[in-house]
Amino acid sequence: MIRLAPVIFPIIFTVATVAQHTANVVYYSGNQVEADIRKAPANNIGESEINLIERTPNHAAILLRRTAPGKAEVHATENDVWYVIDGGCVLMTGGTLVGAAQESPGQIRGSSIKGGKEIDLGKGDFLRIPAGVPHWIKSIRGNEIVYIVVKYSGK
Repeated sequence: MIRLAPVIFPIIFTVATVAQHTANVVYYSGNQVEADIRKAPANNIGESEINLIERTPNHAAILLRRTAPGKAEVHATENDVWYVIDGGCVLMTGGTLVGAAQESPGQIRGSSIKGGKEIDLGKGDFLRIPAGVPHWIKSIRGNEIVYIVVKYSGK
């Protein structure tokens, strides 16, 4: 019986640890994502936004629908991971921001990008933009682009 105790304890501890983390699970069905983004109000730059995972110092997840280009931007410490759900755009990456100004700590915005590389994004495309890399939706292809951005700090 003494030999079984070390085996039983890790199993009980593992089960308790796994059960404890289920409260942190975030789930949105595809139907919910579609319905929510279609009814979200657009701001003054043609962008509708829903926070799927509220921003913390280390991460966030945002569902976006854009009907017009926005500002060019650089994030000092945040990496972006994009997944395009529908529509498309021409995304500029690299180069330098035109009219760069810090809007909030670690967030620099500008009117456009000079130089850089154009990427034609469409449904199903996946992209990672490392911290410090300028990026800008230069134009919308068709009527809109619907995409998810996951932001995280670190490498």
